Amino acid sequence: MSLWDVKILPMLAFLSNPFDSKDWIFEIKFDGTRTIAYLDLEKNYFRFLNRRGIFFEKRYPEILRDIQNCVSGKRVILDGEICVFEKGKPNFYKLAEREQVDNKFKIELLSKIMPATFIIFDILHLDGNDLIDLPLMERKEILKGIVKESDRILVSSWVEEKGVKFFEEVKKAELEGIVAKKKDSKCEVGKRSKNWLKIKVLKSLDCVVVGFTEGEGIRKEYFGALLCGIYFKNKLTYLGKVGTGFSESDLKFLTSLLKKIQTNKNYFKEERIEEKVHFVKPEIVVEVSFMNLTEDLKFRAPSFKRIRSDKKASE
Repeated sequence: MSLWDVKILPMLAFLSNPFDSKDWIFEIKFDGTRTIAYLDLEKNYFRFLNRRGIFFEKRYPEILRDIQNCVSGKRVILDGEICVFEKGKPNFYKLAEREQVDNKFKIELLSKIMPATFIIFDILHLDGNDLIDLPLMERKEILKGIVKESDRILVSSWVEEKGVKFFEEVKKAELEGIVAKKKDSKCEVGKRSKNWLKIKVLKSLDCVVVGFTEGEGIRKEYFGALLCGIYFKNKLTYLGKVGTGFSESDLKFLTSLLKKIQTNKNYFKEERIEEKVHFVKPEIVVEVSFMNLTEDLKFRAPSFKRIRSDKKASE
C-alpha cells in the first residue's frame, strides 16, 4: 500500500542540547502547525493533514492558490510547517487565531490580513514512488528539484556541521530553536526518532489541561489558572498551575471549551491545591513555557504559550 492511501503520522524528534557534527544538518525550528500535504496536480486535489489526523486545508486558501503553481510532478506528498510570520518571525498567536476559524468569509479575510506560509522540509512520495527509505539528503535534492518558492511557499534551508554556532544565531534572533537531522536518516513515519533532535531556546512542554481555578477581578468571568499535567507511565502526573500569558481571545476561547468538558473526577487527590478547582476531561492540549522544573517535578515560572489544537491529549 502506498503512503498516498493512508493518513500519515509525521516523524518526530527527541530533545537535545546543541552540538556539532559533520554527519548532521541543522534547520530552524519553526513555531507552526506540522502539516502533511497531499497534492494531486493533475486532478487539482490538495489536502493538508495535521498531527491529529484532521484535514484542514480550507483554512489556508492563500497557500492552496500558490502551491498549485509552485510544485511540479503529478502526485506529491510533502512534510512541513505552516506558520504566520510577523516582522520576519513566526507569530503563534496569529497562527492560533487562524487555526480556530471555520467561517468561510473570515477565513478569506484573514488569508489577506495575516497570510500564512508553508515551509517545506521533506518529501515523502513522488509520482507513485514512496521516498521514505531514501537518505535524508537524497530526499532534500528531490524536493529542491520540484518546488519553486513563492511568497506563501518556502523550502527550509539548513546549515551543515556547525550546530552550536547556528543555535546561538537562532537564539539571538529570538526564534524557537533548531532541529538537527542525521544526513543518512530515513523518514520514520509515525515514530519519534533519535535521528531527528530538537534543540529549544526556551524550555516548553505540551501539557494536558485537567482543570481550572475560578477567576477573580477582571478574570472573574473566565478562569484564574489552568491545572496542567502530562501522561507518565500511562498515569496523569500533575505539573502545576499556569495563570499567565493569556490574551483576551485565549481566555474567551479556553473558557468556552472548559465549560463543555467539566467533570466531577478529581485526578490529583494526593495534591494540595488550595483554590476551588473545577476538573475537566483531559482533552485540551496547551504548550507551556517555563524556567525549569522543581525537584518534585512542578513548573517554575510557567506561562501559557498556545493551544495545541493539532495534538491529541494521548500524545
